[in-house]
Amino acid sequence: QDNNPFGSLIALYIVVDDPTTGTLIKLAGHGELGNGSNGLAPGQIRTTFANNPQLPFSELKLTLKEGARAPLTTPQACGTYTTESSLTPWSTLPGGPPSSDSAPAATPSSNFQISSGPNGEACTPQGFSPSFTAGTSNNQAGAFSPFTLTLARSDADQNLGGLTVTTPPGLLGMLSRVQLCQEPQASLGTCPAASQIGHVTVGAGPGPDPVYVPQAGKPEDPVYLTGPYKGAPFGLSVVVPAEAGPFNLGTVVVRSAITVDPHTAQVTITSDPFPTILQGVPLQVKTVNVAIDREGFMFNPTNCSPSSVSGTVVSAQGAQAGVSSPFEAANCASLPFTPGFSAATTSKTSKALGATLKVRITSAGLGQANIAKVDVEIPKALPTQLKTLNKACTEVQFNSNPANCPPASDVAQVTVHTPLLTNPLMGPAYLVSHGNAAFPDVEMVLQGEGVELVLDGHTQIKKGITYSHFETVPDAPFTAFEFNSPQGPLALFTAHVNLCDQKLVMPTSMTGQNGAVLTQNTRVEVEGCSPSLSVVSSKVKKQTLTLSVYAPSAGKVTAGGKGVSGGSKTYSGREGLTFTLKQKKGGRLKTKIKLTYTPSNGKKQTKEVRASFRS
Repeated sequence: QDNNPFGSLIALYIVVDDPTTGTLIKLAGHGELGNGSNGLAPGQIRTTFANNPQLPFSELKLTLKEGARAPLTTPQACGTYTTESSLTPWSTLPGGPPSSDSAPAATPSSNFQISSGPNGEACTPQGFSPSFTAGTSNNQAGAFSPFTLTLARSDADQNLGGLTVTTPPGLLGMLSRVQLCQEPQASLGTCPAASQIGHVTVGAGPGPDPVYVPQAGKPEDPVYLTGPYKGAPFGLSVVVPAEAGPFNLGTVVVRSAITVDPHTAQVTITSDPFPTILQGVPLQVKTVNVAIDREGFMFNPTNCSPSSVSGTVVSAQGAQAGVSSPFEAANCASLPFTPGFSAATTSKTSKALGATLKVRITSAGLGQANIAKVDVEIPKALPTQLKTLNKACTEVQFNSNPANCPPASDVAQVTVHTPLLTNPLMGPAYLVSHGNAAFPDVEMVLQGEGVELVLDGHTQIKKGITYSHFETVPDAPFTAFEFNSPQGPLALFTAHVNLCDQKLVMPTSMTGQNGAVLTQNTRVEVEGCSPSLSVVSSKVKKQTLTLSVYAPSAGKVTAGGKGVSGGSKTYSGREGLTFTLKQKKGGRLKTKIKLTYTPSNGKKQTKEVRASFRS
């Protein structure tokens, strides 16, 4: 192209050398490629030989080479095709020799038939059955690994036009470790190196030996992670300089949108249409290989159930083909599963304001099995308020737009910290009525950096006890999950007793994506309670003194006094326990009961209470 005197992309040179006569003729032909605006259809070629020598000849036969390296390819569809020509005599050209019988240009043409497929098979309409393979090079559960995807077609298939692909649950990327490429650099293909997450190799051209780009010795063609694209929170910018030998057709930038499933956190990548022709040259892309190989970016699921990388390939002619490649992580059972669970409420409750409940789940994040399921039992002392349940959002309202749900259905705030994103996911928890369900469910709508996740919690209430079941937690790492249900006129929970002297226990079961189960009785901490030993109640009936004694933390309390039996209780935490002391002899008795509290950690405390026996 650089040495072409016509300035066009292609040229054709005919050299005739007759050593017997010493004749040497060189003809330069100007080549044009169809672009839809120069009278040629895309892919058509026109070559013009102007100012040829005024020499007579009887025949000019030009034979272009055949085979895998031939410069031309036959049409992709069977049928009749015509090669047209225009032959102009010198007598009709401006400046040509004068002639009284100038002849017009001749326009001979020739037809040829395409009557079989590329492999000699009978002519049938082109099908579309591309091959597809995808997966990680290391399938160790939870491990970082490069991800590769290869899409290919045969000469008998229609041209590749685009791709939509969905990864298995849990196959994710560390977005927080990549600088997102923004516009206009993303569209121009000029993203910084900090945005590159992989590279692409493309094979184009018919036959068994297509041209691959980048060619040997050239830099890799990059794949960049971008900011929002076409309404999706993230995107890809795939940059391919179309260079083959002496030809440079410019740089191709193919964009893709990346969406995140709100229920499974699965990633779906939808590409823009692939280019099919550049500067009049049909690309006939045969193979696309994408490698996402940035170190510490892609990592495997922690669930080893069989899954797949699936998608849809679209041809340039509009045909569609579903594709799938099996995927399965390995050695999930070897992953640790050690999440932490804690809960807290406040001591100050009222019928008007209800009670608070804070739940916090912690995890090491990367390196261990992610949580798949959580079941909790709310203490009976913190019942769910039916008047609040009656304010639930309808399923139709919620599915249309959660923001349209009644404010009263918003019962908690939720925050999730994940290493995948720079910022936490945050949002409300709504009560949502699902038609015939006995009780509304708790739907947590979490948003951050354009990502939205919905965690679905099923609610049951039996004999005044509330059970919450989260059975479809995405296979995604996090470091902290925080649920905060506040007080208010329509608080989700209430309390009818003094929570400080209650032993509040929340039976908890957490199941890992690898099947491991962690079951515990979680102590619910009550914030705002007195740090001192105290007597909640004192009652004498006949010869029996009953004391309800509150201790602020784990330890031991002993009780005793003159004329009565003694006793001791071991406290597992902040709670009130009952002491029963018997009068040793009948008759009237006034005495002092000494209470001694020896905490597991801290200073000893004492307290006295007076008691009067009347018989």
